[in-house]
Amino acid sequence: MTTVEIPPCATRLPRKSDKAKQTSPRIRTSLPHPEPPIDGKPPPVNAPMSPTKSAALNLLPNLLMSSVPSAPQNATGSPRAKKGDKVPLMSAKDPLSIPIMSVNFRRFVSKVGAVFWMQDRVEEIVMWRRGWKVTTTWMAAYAFLCYFPRLLFLLPQIIVIGITLATYKYTPAMSTASLLDPPAAPDTTSEGSVDWQGNIQAIQNLMGTFSDGYDAVHPFVLHLTHRTPYTPYIFTALVLSLIPGIILVSLPYLPIRAILLVGGLAPFVVTNPYIQYWITSMMNLLHSDTDLRWLRQKAGLDTKLPLTSFAQRFLDDNNLTDACWTAPKREVELFENERLVKLSSADAEVNESAWSKANLHSDERTAWTRRQDGWNDGSVSSTNLTFSLDPGWAFVETEDWRLDVDASWSPQGGDAHGWVYTNTSWLDPRPYFYKDAAVTRKRRWTRRIWYDAAKV
Repeated sequence: MTTVEIPPCATRLPRKSDKAKQTSPRIRTSLPHPEPPIDGKPPPVNAPMSPTKSAALNLLPNLLMSSVPSAPQNATGSPRAKKGDKVPLMSAKDPLSIPIMSVNFRRFVSKVGAVFWMQDRVEEIVMWRRGWKVTTTWMAAYAFLCYFPRLLFLLPQIIVIGITLATYKYTPAMSTASLLDPPAAPDTTSEGSVDWQGNIQAIQNLMGTFSDGYDAVHPFVLHLTHRTPYTPYIFTALVLSLIPGIILVSLPYLPIRAILLVGGLAPFVVTNPYIQYWITSMMNLLHSDTDLRWLRQKAGLDTKLPLTSFAQRFLDDNNLTDACWTAPKREVELFENERLVKLSSADAEVNESAWSKANLHSDERTAWTRRQDGWNDGSVSSTNLTFSLDPGWAFVETEDWRLDVDASWSPQGGDAHGWVYTNTSWLDPRPYFYKDAAVTRKRRWTRRIWYDAAKV
């Protein structure tokens, strides 16, 4: 037996009481109950799993862990919870927790298939994917409801009856004992199956579609939230149109049924393949502008500009000052030049981020030049894109530089953004990117100047 000698200089530490111990706060959560297996038998613990399925199942928790930020140490509730609420909102029922999120996500994936099935069927009908007979049948049903709107109150019963008939399966006559048996568990998609992965794919695409729609609508919403100078004008127009709108909807002869009929059938008409082909042909016709120049010539308007530039010029002319309107005007141009970054491999993908003005060589043309051959007199300012003009001439202040989208200066034309692609010597122009040779590109910007006799 060994003894431990305590030195005389040692000091005995006081024993902490149980009340002085610091314990971490405990948060009670209502974890969702796992769904019972359909066949009543628990899955085997050591069941073999394919590498693809195992990787897919392990990827979900990793994605959830990486997407959830670390909560502050002093956080005690949900970010959406409000003080004084006795009953929490549905979005703040449970605190942010990885186990809850993982369990709920797996439950959601296994049960959301019916929602995406309905989405696919609606898309097939509206987009004429199942033929004209199916779509026109639904259009006739909608027209029938518009003529007899009271039938909408019977729509829930009709939907339930349709679901019952669509899911009916013929079975032999059941005995009395089988009728007393409890109903079978509802069908759910087993985790890792093909349908389960299809649900995850649909969720992925739905998130992308929602984000694309949000990005498309968000710039217009800014005009309604006092973030742009147009909000007061929009609000004034809406207020002034409210009273006539109330009077209009109160008229006894307002054809509500006809309005609902036209508004409901309009999406079907627009998405029709023949209408889509006609709209595409008209857009190509307007872009090429070959059949409208004679009309503008008869009207005494400028026929040299493309239709898009002609419309922009019409708006610019409307904003001219009185002095600039009657003065002589000319058009000056600038060429924007870019070079392709050196690719890591021949098969590397080329996107917009690979083109930049910073890639231009020091011994070649600058980012902005006065002519397409690269000539520049050195007076172009890179900050406001202006340069010295002849005495008495000045830039039109009510308009900015306009992009030549049609690349009318190039006999070969340009792409959708006006770029003309060339080789490393800025030769061999083409309206599209050709690999292994097209490493430079340029496009034209134009702006008008006017002669002010008072400044001479």
